[in-house]
Amino acid sequence: MARLKMKTSALVAMPFLHFRICGRLQLEQTTTERGHIKQIFQMWLEVFGLSVLSLVLLCTCCESMNHCYLRLLEHLFEYTSLQLETARRQKPRQPRLERGKGGNQAAMLPQQSQELMQKMSTEVASHKDAFNARIEQCCDVLADGLRLVLEDEVTPRFAAAAPPPGEWNLLTRNLRHRKRHLNWRLFILWLIGVILRYSLLVPLRTLGCSSCLLLVTLVTGLLGQLPEWSFKRRLVHMALRPCFRLTTWCIPVVRRIHNVQHLPSSGICVCNHTSPLDVLVLMCDVHYSLTGQRHDGILGLIQRALGRASPHLWFERRVLGERESLGLVLRLHATGPARPPILLFPEGTCINNTAVMQFKKGSFAICNVVYPVAVRYDRRFGDAFWDSTRCSMMRYILMVISSWSIKCDVWYMPAFKRRQNESAIDFSNRVKAAIAAQAGIEDLPWDGNLKRWNPVRDW
Repeated sequence: MARLKMKTSALVAMPFLHFRICGRLQLEQTTTERGHIKQIFQMWLEVFGLSVLSLVLLCTCCESMNHCYLRLLEHLFEYTSLQLETARRQKPRQPRLERGKGGNQAAMLPQQSQELMQKMSTEVASHKDAFNARIEQCCDVLADGLRLVLEDEVTPRFAAAAPPPGEWNLLTRNLRHRKRHLNWRLFILWLIGVILRYSLLVPLRTLGCSSCLLLVTLVTGLLGQLPEWSFKRRLVHMALRPCFRLTTWCIPVVRRIHNVQHLPSSGICVCNHTSPLDVLVLMCDVHYSLTGQRHDGILGLIQRALGRASPHLWFERRVLGERESLGLVLRLHATGPARPPILLFPEGTCINNTAVMQFKKGSFAICNVVYPVAVRYDRRFGDAFWDSTRCSMMRYILMVISSWSIKCDVWYMPAFKRRQNESAIDFSNRVKAAIAAQAGIEDLPWDGNLKRWNPVRDW
């Protein structure tokens, strides 16, 4: 009887023991899974930290290497200038020799032929005098018109600036300016430069820029999944700044920064505009909220990638409703306490970095305090100007990576405050004049949109 009771009690207790054992096994399994997840998270966090640290160290080493590379190019360009000067001096002057030969032939003609030519010249002169008398009244108008055409100071700002006289950076796109003075030494240097740039530098830079674009896309995709925490802005700044600096090394873009103490932390930042490289150069120091024309292609891909991680404002320039709503959105963004500074290009288009053209007043009606930034590029190593009316984005990228380098100076200027009873137009002109004076380029009052729309033919 006792054995029967023990068996029945054992049978009754078996399910409870089974549940307790299964519960313990599940608890141990979840604990081990959490431990594995924690280890994997710590491992990826260490990998991310080491990657960021290695990127910073790599960018620091690459900046020093780029400076040495630029010194070598400066010595090479000095030698090129000397060779151009010697070739120009040794070049025989063909037109003067031809004129001398013509004078000798005229002296060898018989005396009768010379008299006949004199009579014909007098008749032609009389006809010319009659013709000149008829158009004498409109000579002043013709002279003024020609003077205006020759002294046009707007149209040359929308095309790539010509290289300085007596200098050549061994680039094929400037060869037409120096073809008359090439000797065999310069031809060999140019040929070696072409082979070096297109067989070594262009493939390496293409691979590097493609990797950086993929890296930025992945990083912004991960950061875009995070909620709007208080430290997200700092995390985005810490993650994207090494990516942008690595991209500048791959192009390469050599920057010289001045007045770092005036870096903007909020509000409105305005800058003269030369190319999309302006954004890359400035984003290496501060993470901005960008505004600009909505694009397609590779530039649109970059815009969408950046829009995942931080607030950027892309609009269509020809849609009036989007431009009107942009002012309200910018005003709300500028007054936000935890918002990054807004980077604006008030010229509205790319200028070839020889002048600063008219600033749009809407950028200065948003806020009473702006932070000006002046950017100037050194055209000796490569031209950073993008003529969007003649050159596509892919062709422009090919021109940039096939150049020797892109060198620029960046000046961060103190904040400008709007004076009492000062209009937005006067405020924009004052800031524009300060940027032009700091960069050492001309200050022009003309609208940069003349590049897209022809001027009216009526008086």
